[in-house]
Amino acid sequence: MTIKWFAIILVVTGVLKSEAQVINAASCSASDVQKAFNSVTAATTTVNIPACPAGVGWSTRVTLAIPSGNTNLSVVGAGSLTTTGGGDQTVLVDNYAGGGNPLLQIITNLTTSSFFRLAGITIQGGNPGSGNDKYNGIVEISGASQNVRVDHSHFNVSTYTSSGGSSGMQWDGCLYGVVDHNIWDANADSVNNGFRAYNQGTCNNDSIGVGDQSWTLPTGFGTNAFMFIEDNIFNSGAGNDCTKGGKFVARHNTFNMTGAPPSLQTHPTGGAGRERGCRAWEIYDNTFTAQPSNYINTVMWASSGTGLVWGNTIPSSSTGGGTGYRSVINGHEMRHDNSTYTQAAPPNGWGYCNSTTVGGVPGPSNWDQNTSGQDGYACLDQVGRGAGDLLVGGFSSDGSGSNNVINSATGCNYSSPCAYPRQALEPVYEWADAYTPVPNNPSGIWSESEDEIQNNRDYFLGTSNSGAAISFNGTTGVGAGVLASRPNTCTTGVAYWVTDQGSSGTLYQCSSPNTWTVYYTPYTYPHPLTQADPQEPQAPTGLSAVVN
Repeated sequence: MTIKWFAIILVVTGVLKSEAQVINAASCSASDVQKAFNSVTAATTTVNIPACPAGVGWSTRVTLAIPSGNTNLSVVGAGSLTTTGGGDQTVLVDNYAGGGNPLLQIITNLTTSSFFRLAGITIQGGNPGSGNDKYNGIVEISGASQNVRVDHSHFNVSTYTSSGGSSGMQWDGCLYGVVDHNIWDANADSVNNGFRAYNQGTCNNDSIGVGDQSWTLPTGFGTNAFMFIEDNIFNSGAGNDCTKGGKFVARHNTFNMTGAPPSLQTHPTGGAGRERGCRAWEIYDNTFTAQPSNYINTVMWASSGTGLVWGNTIPSSSTGGGTGYRSVINGHEMRHDNSTYTQAAPPNGWGYCNSTTVGGVPGPSNWDQNTSGQDGYACLDQVGRGAGDLLVGGFSSDGSGSNNVINSATGCNYSSPCAYPRQALEPVYEWADAYTPVPNNPSGIWSESEDEIQNNRDYFLGTSNSGAAISFNGTTGVGAGVLASRPNTCTTGVAYWVTDQGSSGTLYQCSSPNTWTVYYTPYTYPHPLTQADPQEPQAPTGLSAVVN
């Protein structure tokens, strides 16, 4: 009898390991959630965290290191999966005193095809103690999955008891996916971020994790090779940051913003030691509303890489002497001088992108192309640049290497002009934005370019400062209309948005004189990952037990 029971238990256990696993955390406490995470063993698993609407404080970090054999894992709170923000049913409060460290750390040791979902959870700032900034995110997701979904959750960094910097979520490694139907709250007038797109740092075995490989690969506009931020609500702060070669798409979101910070932004090469700047971005079909009496610097602070900005609604009003956005895009080459970031001279750093001495550091830097006199053009990773040669090695000054950064394609280091990675010209394009100038305050589509960034070369605009579409004849800017109205002749670099092709349109670029080439069609909306879990966990089947 005993032997028969033993045999039955072994058979049932074997089936459970190979079938879907459902784990219910005993409570919302950090210890119970950690126990649930530690129990993940099956390839397909759902971890449920119960309701705790009054909030449960976590004073210790909880880490989910997803087992390498897992291919489909969902962590789901009690929040509504049909309501934006989830309704605050499973409320976890950050009281963890680990400055700069996440409260919830998720390490996706997964293949690129594996799926991870986080949904129905509220995570908010609590009392971690003074000096414990959370700029690296309350939640951090890292790894290599190309199927990450974070949805119907609420990330609130406005409730911290101290005034330190913070962000809701940070993505590290090499991640693609979608973040949808969430609410992101930050302090009014703060630069606290909602999300941080550092999601290309280790792509393709990047040796030191700073985004070098991202700057060698095709941009991929219109593909799934981005983190998609769609159908969210952002309240105050800065919606994001982006560096380490990161790539993001922000679409169909609502931004209710206060204060001066940009609603979306990039971080430049030269802004954090050896790290490369943000690689690429698409921003479209969003609504950007400045809250009453707020005059906001810009919709998009562009200091690195290439992007597409189109179809956004950006209203204004006369409230408070002029409420609205100073510009749609604020473009900068931040290595032009030391007004924001101080650069070390090569080989300890990138140097400055000009031919003058700044702060005792002489220019020019051989990491830049330096083709046009004093401005250093084209600057490494500047606005309007794309794929180029692979750089390898690091700076000893920030611990990333031994001052041996090399252009691996040419074999050149900082001492030779061939160090510049020969980056392709990939302009920023803007068109079809419903922009209303701000009454009684200066405003326009583009602002603040240094000499290195020039209109109709590094960026092309389809909307005038008045908010009307430009008059387009194929020589400058970006036109829009039906295919039959597209000019037959064109100047290299200009673009035309064809409104009667594709589900929402198709962008053509003038790739050479009088030659139109398809440049971009938007990726599927809604994102396919929002329609259903690709491997929906199923209840175990085929189980039986015979009792004698």
